[in-house]
Amino acid sequence: MGDFFSLNTIITIIYILNIIFIITIVFFERRKNENTLMWILILAFTHVIGFLLYIFLGLSLRKRRFTKKYFKSFSFNKIKLKKGAIEDTTFHPQNNLIKLFNIKNHSFLRTGNKVKVFKHGKCFFEELIRELNEAKKYIHMEYYIFENDEIGSQIMDILVKKAEEGLKIILIYDGMGCAKVPSKFFKRLSNAGGEVQNFFPPFFSGYGLRVNYRTHRKITLVDGKCGFLGGINIGDDYLGDGKKRDYWRDTHLKIEGSGIIGLEKEFLINYDFMKNNQRFFKKKRKKDDLSIDEYLNYEEVNGETDLQIVSSGPDYEEPYIKNGIYKMISDAKRSIYIQTPYFIPDETVLNALKIAVMSGIEVNIMIPNKPDHIFVYWATLSYIGDLVKVGAKCYVYENGFLHSKVVIVDDKVCTVGSTNMDIRSFALNFEINAFIYDPKIALELKENFLEDMKTSTLITPKKYNERSLIIKIKESISRLLSPIM
Repeated sequence: MGDFFSLNTIITIIYILNIIFIITIVFFERRKNENTLMWILILAFTHVIGFLLYIFLGLSLRKRRFTKKYFKSFSFNKIKLKKGAIEDTTFHPQNNLIKLFNIKNHSFLRTGNKVKVFKHGKCFFEELIRELNEAKKYIHMEYYIFENDEIGSQIMDILVKKAEEGLKIILIYDGMGCAKVPSKFFKRLSNAGGEVQNFFPPFFSGYGLRVNYRTHRKITLVDGKCGFLGGINIGDDYLGDGKKRDYWRDTHLKIEGSGIIGLEKEFLINYDFMKNNQRFFKKKRKKDDLSIDEYLNYEEVNGETDLQIVSSGPDYEEPYIKNGIYKMISDAKRSIYIQTPYFIPDETVLNALKIAVMSGIEVNIMIPNKPDHIFVYWATLSYIGDLVKVGAKCYVYENGFLHSKVVIVDDKVCTVGSTNMDIRSFALNFEINAFIYDPKIALELKENFLEDMKTSTLITPKKYNERSLIIKIKESISRLLSPIM
């Protein structure tokens, strides 16, 4: 009898908490209407399951409070932050897009950069390892996944060696993405004198259980000489050689020039925040011991590429990367090419793509043929169907797994980074992209897309309409759940 009443008491408490959650969602959180309705239904009709789902996936960081304190972590030297930046961009043909990032995101236009494109992991890792071995002053790395496999161990060996030589080594890894990696793997680096930060462990002090708000970034900075960003994590899966698993198709960039200051700025903000999280919500903070001036430097190069480094996440009031992609799509005059492993856009981006298609603009989207997250895969097919119906050309990549995150517009403007075309990347995760204003880079990425088309299958309206009933049901259920994926 006591157990029965205890169970009843627990259920009653959960029911009361669900009511509190519903009130919070409706009156205190600025969620989108479909998200609000979905969480109300889940909490109202699936009491215990709904409670657990909300604890894992629904709790929202108070964005305004988070942003305010996040940027108080330390003050940048504004002169150094603007070094190599172009503040007056009225002359630039992409001025409107540039200003979108300039004003609030502090993402200044930087000219004269060199950009190298990697289309699979093998070449990227060769270049990365070479630069790490040549490092003389410091190495900064931030990764969603850093595996303790062959390539991960090889890179860790280099970091440990460099730390022992006296270089400043800082590694940030995501607590969820690296949840299966033994802590002793990272301890090697800290024991050698490097610094290691676990970004938002699943049980993060002050935030509770955290599935959302991951650092999804994949960036490396070396000596102010070069920076890397894109879709490739550290692990054997990303080698792309097809030896240990299916061929992995991805896109990553190496940047030389003033553009790396934008990368360094975002890295330092995350590093300082994690280093000082134990006093994050205190009114008074100790003087920070991180000297950032030495890192806001770059080596001059004779490059031709204009770019902006743009970040988004709960540390910003606006989803700047999503807004930038939306602006690119809306401004398109001839063509749009998109590669993404997941396609779960919000209504603004989806409608912008539909309008582009119906306006006579060529819209091409490529997704993988194999799921690594089954519900996300079925939801992706559902949204792809919306575009197929209005005339977009949607391709399924058949030569392995497509993990590339690329948008190209009119062969002039493109963006590459860690951001997927889904709600999680747009609103919940810490992401970083390069927005590039260089026809040469845009055309190189387009050529890669066209090459990938040779091993892809076009989803025709006829083929899409012939889906079985069970597939349609899977797509509908997955789409319904897409706001929490």
